[in-house]
Amino acid sequence: MVEKGQHDPGLAGRLIVVAALLLFFGLGLNATLTQSPTNDEPAHTLRGYVLQLTGGLQYQTGHTPASHRLIGLLLPTERTLPTPDELPSWPGGERLQLASELLWDSGVDISRLLFLARLPILWTGLILGSLVASWALSWHGRNAMTVAMVLFAAAPNVLASATLATTDFLTAVSYFGTVYAWWRYWRHPCKRWWLLTAVFLGIALASKLTAVLLLPVLFLLTFLFLGKDRPWWQPFLAWLGLLPVAAIILWLIYGLQIDLVAGWPWPVPAAAYLGSWQNVLDHVERGHRAFFLGELSGDGWWSYFPVTFAVKTPLLTLVLLVIGLIVIMARRSLWSTAVFLLVPVAVLFAAAMTSRLNIGYRHILPVLPFVFVIASTAVLWIRRWAVTRLLLVLGLCWYVFAALRQQPHFLAYFNEVAGGTAQGYRYLGDSNLDWGQDLGRLAALVKRQGGTWTISYAGTGDPAYYGIRPEQLLDTAAGERPFAAANPPPGYYAISANHWQGILEDADRFDWFRRQEIVQSLGGSILIYTVNQQAIGTWVAHCVDPAPLLEPSAAEAVLGQTGLRHVWFDCRQSWVLPGGDEPGWYITPQQDDWWIMNQLAPEAQDNLQLVYRHRATVETPSYDVYYWPGGALLPDTQRILREARTTEGLAVELPHAPNELATLTGYAVQDLVWTGYWQIVSSTPQPVSIRAHLYATSGAAPQVADSLGYAAEQWRAGDTLWQRYQFATSEGAAYLETGFYNYQTLDLIGSLLHLPAPP
Repeated sequence: MVEKGQHDPGLAGRLIVVAALLLFFGLGLNATLTQSPTNDEPAHTLRGYVLQLTGGLQYQTGHTPASHRLIGLLLPTERTLPTPDELPSWPGGERLQLASELLWDSGVDISRLLFLARLPILWTGLILGSLVASWALSWHGRNAMTVAMVLFAAAPNVLASATLATTDFLTAVSYFGTVYAWWRYWRHPCKRWWLLTAVFLGIALASKLTAVLLLPVLFLLTFLFLGKDRPWWQPFLAWLGLLPVAAIILWLIYGLQIDLVAGWPWPVPAAAYLGSWQNVLDHVERGHRAFFLGELSGDGWWSYFPVTFAVKTPLLTLVLLVIGLIVIMARRSLWSTAVFLLVPVAVLFAAAMTSRLNIGYRHILPVLPFVFVIASTAVLWIRRWAVTRLLLVLGLCWYVFAALRQQPHFLAYFNEVAGGTAQGYRYLGDSNLDWGQDLGRLAALVKRQGGTWTISYAGTGDPAYYGIRPEQLLDTAAGERPFAAANPPPGYYAISANHWQGILEDADRFDWFRRQEIVQSLGGSILIYTVNQQAIGTWVAHCVDPAPLLEPSAAEAVLGQTGLRHVWFDCRQSWVLPGGDEPGWYITPQQDDWWIMNQLAPEAQDNLQLVYRHRATVETPSYDVYYWPGGALLPDTQRILREARTTEGLAVELPHAPNELATLTGYAVQDLVWTGYWQIVSSTPQPVSIRAHLYATSGAAPQVADSLGYAAEQWRAGDTLWQRYQFATSEGAAYLETGFYNYQTLDLIGSLLHLPAPP
């Protein structure tokens, strides 16, 4: 029977709903069967199992039990699963350890266990789909319902949460169900819809703590466009009456618990609910380290959720949403219903944008059912023209096809504007992308590919269960295994996106890989690289700032090489190339553009490669690693001739005299800076500096800028030294007098050279 004011979907409409629900369930079923445990699922599975078998709420800290009752519903059917009190750590009660023992040490089939935990959550998606269909049908008829149902059935973010044993999806179902029932009540007030609102509200409050936002949402909706012909207190009492009924539902889901809460002098009903609030508020206050558009922070970003929504929501949904909003604004007759769709979305977004917990789309998941109904309003405009109707049909077909192609990697979905799933690691991390779900796929790839593998896995799954050997794992937490971070050895590398992004104690451990081409993006969450050969070198040149940034042993560990020649120089005023044209590395302070790059020939600029950048940690300072693959340190002669031209032709013939320490091979002048290019002949134990006196044509006293950034006792024949001298003014400069001298005795070493200034 069709209720008053509701469109009759007819047989065709009912078949559309059934087909959409079957599509949703089929896509979801595949994902529930093929994904490895995500990071939160072991703990949620433990909570559900304990709650189902014992009724105990001791593991509900920071969470509410409605989803856990569903998660635990089918678990007792797994006969091989030990009871909670049979777990070795049960007397101590440590949650994560118990979860690990339940999943990985009990000998249970993980795929079957997860399927049993996930399936009841997936079932609730059928309820959500039916509610979306009903609202869209009631508002705009069968065509709108069809659009809303297709958007729902193949929505990657809906499927991502509906297929996991977590608390997020039931929250979306109950959040939407509460507002839907409240809308139906105010359209045709009756006890049934009022009571259903209260029941949905109680379930929502028991699904996730953030569902408390429904209280102000329902209050606002009570008075916006409502109650104008009634005394103000009647709508208020209707809202207020929901609270005790919802509280009873909440208490029932908590098993009628009455207990003490820390800081309270007397027992209270659903004490674990209040205790969870204390835990979550502490978490929010501490923040949570997250990755967003290349940045790491624990303080959150106000723009996080708007951007997340923009890059992870399918483009068709976004386009229809915009059209739907325009239609709503243009038609005042739609406002009384639209407010029920827009206010819940606005309140949830506002709360999310002020939170410091920026760890996933799932925290705004409840907005999606409202978005689907709003987007369905677009049919009121689209139906006017045959071409727009055709485009809509094609768009919906592509939408479904994209979901079929995306399956089962819904968690890592990113839309085309963001570059698709394979590019998601550049934008967001955590549960948006990498929640440990692809460990089984990685194990299959390792087995199939063979060869030497180094794996950095960010999830809570047990690699050994899937056949990944301990020697293949890089223990990124303990850092026990040596790893040449700036020069990895040959082999295959699998790096979880979270680790690539820097969600580690050492955020830049994988910076070298950030500069390499990815061979494969496994499910969007694990990045695969191939290193064909390790770079070789004979030396390391350390820039002192004012002290060396790394000890020689630490530098060799980072570079994966031993027995290297180590030299130290001041890169602010000099640059060295040890060994002439042999390959090696520079370790310098972090700087985007060193002065030497502006003087190198183009081919030499290409050779000086930034291969690794490391930000400061508690134990290590910030530094950059540059690799020089070999070859001469060539000045850009054309630049020199252009910017520092002399009457004799600079760098063609140089006035010089034989010197036992070094030979001047060229020089450049740019503004107030002179640079001399020296080829080292031999070392000396003397305390050596380089004379740099700039004489003027006026005969005034010279400007003095004596300096040497590369101590002479380190020199070896064949080394190249570029030394810079900065002067206060270049006006009237005639020539530079330069040469070596003992800075303690001031005795000259060899001859002085006179280098003419540019005219």
